Amino acid sequence: MQEIRCGRCRKLLMKSEPAAIRGTVEVKCPRCGTMNSLRPVEPLPERPSERTLKGFKDGQENSALKGL
Repeated sequence: MQEIRCGRCRKLLMKSEPAAIRGTVEVKCPRCGTMNSLRPVEPLPERPSERTLKGFKDGQENSALKGL
């Protein structure tokens, strides 16, 4: 569990598992009244597209693979 604390007064606002926050969450500190905006540390990885996996589409080289 990780502790989520107020950025101004350091009061404990909540405890959560890592990666438990999926979107932006705003929490108002009951002690000092600061609005704390919480966002995920890392975005969830997306599945690679078919173009990325093949490296070619319609006979053209994928721009990400050029120069390799």
